[in-house]
Amino acid sequence: MTLTASSGLDTRVTEFMTDLEDHPVFTNDYFKFLEHCAWNARTYEFHRTNFFFRTEGTIKGIAAVCARAAANDDADTLTLFAQILNEEAGSGDPGQCHELLMESAHNLHGAYEFGLEPLRVKQSRDDALVIKETRAYRERTRELVNGSYNQMLGVAMALEGHADHMLKLCRKAFRATTGTLPAQRYLDEVEIYFNVHVGDAGVEERHAADARRCVRNNVRSDSDMDEIAYGATETLTVQKTMWDAMYEHVCKMNAGAAHGK
Repeated sequence: MTLTASSGLDTRVTEFMTDLEDHPVFTNDYFKFLEHCAWNARTYEFHRTNFFFRTEGTIKGIAAVCARAAANDDADTLTLFAQILNEEAGSGDPGQCHELLMESAHNLHGAYEFGLEPLRVKQSRDDALVIKETRAYRERTRELVNGSYNQMLGVAMALEGHADHMLKLCRKAFRATTGTLPAQRYLDEVEIYFNVHVGDAGVEERHAADARRCVRNNVRSDSDMDEIAYGATETLTVQKTMWDAMYEHVCKMNAGAAHGK
């Protein structure tokens, strides 16, 4: 049974994708905090460390999708995610690798606005500021990606759909806490990390559309859709748990600062 041969299955896929956009992860309290950001040195350092550790898994996950797409003779998914992988890796220019841009942008912002020492992305793995919920997020998504092929596609779809919203809010928080770094340098060396994803080209929006296309291509039965739905929902749920925990930690840090602790 193909997706085009089953209007009922097609409707289920469409409805699930629509419902996924209303997942509570998109309205979590940490995102609301970013929307009205008032980072200080402690809370920014906390954000940077957890964001580094969280995001360090991105390129590894995309590479895993490519490898499994090739093994499953899924040429469309391989082609689309190979393009995503190429972009994440700098499109042939190691200096434009998105992980390096992330590291440089966060460290420059931290140095100029909060007087922080730089942190390497790889160092975040062993940093005490990484909370258990962030580690649980990495571990759970790794488990899900190693599950069934359709479960993995659900994970990829969820993460690509989440990225656009997350990065736009992070960019807004960075804009709200800049001021010491000259404006042009901020744009060229800090905001560039966000703009290569959510700038006028709409890269993350395209990535999300590509992931949805890959899902549609692989839904041939209700059981296929069950696997995709499980992977996607579990991914966003564990992501929300992480954001909620980060918000609780930020609130405690700010409360401690108010009491001189």
